[in-house]
Amino acid sequence: MKTLMIHGTTAIKLPITIFTLMLLFTVSVNAAQISDPAVSQKKSIDQMHHKLHDDQASFKATEKQTLKELNEMAIREDITLDEINAKIDELMIAKTGILRLRYAHLVEMRKIMSDEQKVGYDKALLQRSAVK
Repeated sequence: MKTLMIHGTTAIKLPITIFTLMLLFTVSVNAAQISDPAVSQKKSIDQMHHKLHDDQASFKATEKQTLKELNEMAIREDITLDEINAKIDELMIAKTGILRLRYAHLVEMRKIMSDEQKVGYDKALLQRSAVK
């Protein structure tokens, strides 16, 4: 049973670790990466980033708490895989919310750019994909 617990814990931690690393190493695209942003664009971008941060806050808090609970569950002797899987589902709901907001933000950012600015922005987004 102990061997199963160790292997089960590893099997659970690996995908979560990989997903978290992907998020950590994601290159952010911000006003500094947009070529020659106008003053109005800078203001809009700052407002969008602030809104994104506010909108993601509850998801990130949930993600942090759920991951803590998941790790605590993984070391319990009486834990079942059904309980762990349910907690992973909770964690993925938070991560899904974060990603949906992030990509909606990227699309919103792109809408305020000129065609020339989109070229550099799109290149930065594609480089993010290469990280994964």
